[in-house]
Amino acid sequence: MYNSHSITTKSTEMAILYGPIKFRGRLKGLRTYKLTGSDEIVVATSGSVSKGIRQNNRAYDRQHETNFEFTARTKLAKDIRNALGDWTQTIVNRYLHGHLTAKMNDIQLLDKESDYGHRNVYLSRYKDLLYQVVYYYYKPLSDIMQCPYTVVDEGDRKKVTVILRGVHPLKQIKAPVKATHFQIYLSIGCVKDYTYDAEWNFYGSYSLRGRRKNCETSSAWIPIDGGLMEDITLTVSLPADYVLADDETVVRAFGIVFGRMTAEVVPLQKDRGSIVFLGAV
Repeated sequence: MYNSHSITTKSTEMAILYGPIKFRGRLKGLRTYKLTGSDEIVVATSGSVSKGIRQNNRAYDRQHETNFEFTARTKLAKDIRNALGDWTQTIVNRYLHGHLTAKMNDIQLLDKESDYGHRNVYLSRYKDLLYQVVYYYYKPLSDIMQCPYTVVDEGDRKKVTVILRGVHPLKQIKAPVKATHFQIYLSIGCVKDYTYDAEWNFYGSYSLRGRRKNCETSSAWIPIDGGLMEDITLTVSLPADYVLADDETVVRAFGIVFGRMTAEVVPLQKDRGSIVFLGAV
């Protein structure tokens, strides 16, 4: 007889099989499967395993490690989305969080030095991968706002300037039917790598200490049917006394938000606008 370890609950009995038993067909009430990352075969009766067993039994260690790493990825994805600015929350791709989480997974896989379950997410090393994410939802900004703009790079990571020249709303802004006005937005924010802290057994980021920063600015509401305008210059920066660390990544976003005049101009609930990612530094 082969030795086995069994777990019994109200609805399920499980055992790990140690031996070359092979069978074809179906045994009533039994199912077999392999645990991820293990060569052991588990035989179980129909039913489900209790939450307490999944949390505490060593047979689920690999799943615990996978979930632990996923937490770091999804938290960093949330940090990136927040760093883009409050104005972006209603106009970004509705699947943006999932897309960012998937990209954080690609970055986490590049950490070959750490053990599985404790791999770090070094966004600061692979920030260019953020260009591969689609940020807009309805239409790309270039389809909506057809006036030229220039991103001014002065070599200061904490500051970004955008200049729009010769804006002619009636000819260059492709607004939705219900829109009467629009605003131009520019934002900047920073996020920190998620790295495993063995002493405290968690992934550390400055978001836990409330240090994450993001700032945004916008133009006034501009009528859609307006004529040729003077240049529009928007500049936004992180606080002057804020010191960026090497493991921080600065993200910038630029875009347009549409509104409709009632008693006052209010943002549209649909066809709200668009966003373009201005890069990470």
